[in-house]
Amino acid sequence: MNLSIWSKDYQSAKEKFNERIALLKNKGFSVEHTQLDIREKGPNGDNLYIDALWIGESDCDKLYMSTSGIHGVEGFAGSAIQLSILDKLHQLPDKTALAFIHILNPWGMSWIRRENESNVDLNRNFLEEGEKYLGSHEHYIKLNPLINIEYPASQKDFFGIKMLLHAMLNGKTKTKQAYAEGQYDFPKGLHFGGHKLEKGPFCFIDWLKAHLGSVKNCVWTDLHTGLGESGEDSLLVDLAPDHEKFINLKEQPFGNRIMSLDPTAGVAYKIRGGMQKGIGLLFPNTSWTSITQEFGTIKSVNVIKALRAENSWTHYGNLKNSSLLNHWSKKDVLNAFRPQDKSWEEKIENRGNILFQQSMDYLSQSMI
Repeated sequence: MNLSIWSKDYQSAKEKFNERIALLKNKGFSVEHTQLDIREKGPNGDNLYIDALWIGESDCDKLYMSTSGIHGVEGFAGSAIQLSILDKLHQLPDKTALAFIHILNPWGMSWIRRENESNVDLNRNFLEEGEKYLGSHEHYIKLNPLINIEYPASQKDFFGIKMLLHAMLNGKTKTKQAYAEGQYDFPKGLHFGGHKLEKGPFCFIDWLKAHLGSVKNCVWTDLHTGLGESGEDSLLVDLAPDHEKFINLKEQPFGNRIMSLDPTAGVAYKIRGGMQKGIGLLFPNTSWTSITQEFGTIKSVNVIKALRAENSWTHYGNLKNSSLLNHWSKKDVLNAFRPQDKSWEEKIENRGNILFQQSMDYLSQSMI
């Protein structure tokens, strides 16, 4: 049994997750493990699943939920945090359950992509009921020729300089918001939110419908990488900085790492079709405290450069599967979201465990 928490690919991460489930059973925990089949294949022809784990009684009042890998390649770090938490788990508070949703985008993790099999950014796919999958930020149209090139990118094309110049001329905040908000007009472009609810989100929502019946309070951490200072985490919440709950969250136990998605207030940006907001609206009988834990890796402009290159080679590179996976653009994307650095890994594991404990403390204090 391999108790290391860092995995080389999706399949090894899934195997390690299954091993932790067996260990939890041996410790005497009540567990329910469901494999959500997205009906897609990995590079070796393997079936791909979202693993949903429920720990504790089904009639709980309080729930802590952890989700990883909605952005595919970001799942390496998210999986490591989840495995580390499970390794240290010894008991549950009364009337409290835990849910771990392991790799919400297994296709993206398998193929070293941020998007899913339809080029959809799944964290832009959860539109509100009645909202149409149409439209983009008005400034995205200006960005499109720069970030969504229709030919294979070269390794030396001065993109970083061009992007910085664009931001200087058009405004850094506007450029950041337009780039990352989510768009529904360019199916081969970055941050495409799709034209319908995708299979993975549909499976996840169905699983939640079967499990949230008695849950009155849920603290939910969604795990990400690629934004901020290397190895440092920001705790992002979809609340205005002057909102009462935002102010309360900045007090104990979370502190000053809590940040608003307001693009003028820090590293983050508002998104359309975000998972946490979408789920919150679908399940209004549960009181949600939803936090995105976002870990920094490399400079933002280099993250965008890596995504731009990988996206162009995926759509226009005419490479076979094996050649594509070993291509330099895939290696650049992997480095942008999962640096091969022991110090970085240790920071991610440490802060992931700290946030879990803070979340459990906050949940224990919540009123039912």
